[in-house]
Amino acid sequence: MGSKLSQHFLTDQGALQDIVAASGIRPGDAVLEIGPGRGALTGSLLAAGARVTAVEMDDAFAAALPRLIKEAERLVVVNEDFLLFDLAALGPGPWIVVGNLPYAVGTPILQKLLRWDAWTTAALMFQKEVALRAVSGTGGADYGLLSLSVGLRADAEVVLELPPEAFRPRPKVDSAVVLLRRLPQPRVPAEDERAFWRLAKAAFAQRRKMAAGVIAQALGRPRTEVEAAFASAGVPADARPEKIGLSAWAALAKALR
Repeated sequence: MGSKLSQHFLTDQGALQDIVAASGIRPGDAVLEIGPGRGALTGSLLAAGARVTAVEMDDAFAAALPRLIKEAERLVVVNEDFLLFDLAALGPGPWIVVGNLPYAVGTPILQKLLRWDAWTTAALMFQKEVALRAVSGTGGADYGLLSLSVGLRADAEVVLELPPEAFRPRPKVDSAVVLLRRLPQPRVPAEDERAFWRLAKAAFAQRRKMAAGVIAQALGRPRTEVEAAFASAGVPADARPEKIGLSAWAALAKALR
């Protein structure tokens, strides 16, 4: 990811070291870096002993990167848009993923990564607002579909917050690094996942309303039937969507599949 997406390059050396430390990289680890740009983070990853595959869509950055890096023998540069890149081409891993993601495409990159099963840990920089939505627990204003997407397949926490001064050019917003640890199995069984998303998307589309009524309407099912499912899942009939935790959404999906 490069200048075409208005990338803000991280120049704070302490922050670069913090990201490498948070990702838990050891010498010899296979690391996928998304959007290396001018290679500031790439250099820190290689200095930690990683073998780095860097996916960069900007032709000029991709061509220059091997010349900018000291330990270039452990660096492979893939000149491609990450969102179009076939992750299967990387092989089975396990991979550690890092990236200072362009704000414009941070969420779709995260969604693509969550559907890939060859990584163990990811340390990803987002606009702070997006980072808070990704890690939000039940009940908060930030809790929604992105929180569920992440919670379905990973444990996540914000490990670093950075002001605009840490970047060149300076963004207009704060940034934050989210550390994700992929779960061995998703928290919702595969056979229930379609129903899980149908219910959650319907409810969060009208998040100020009681979820049971919205879901009954979306499914074309009697309100009494939906409220019975809520009772069996231990969810109050008058709950709004942000008050329903991931495990409760999973129970509702199973009950209403």
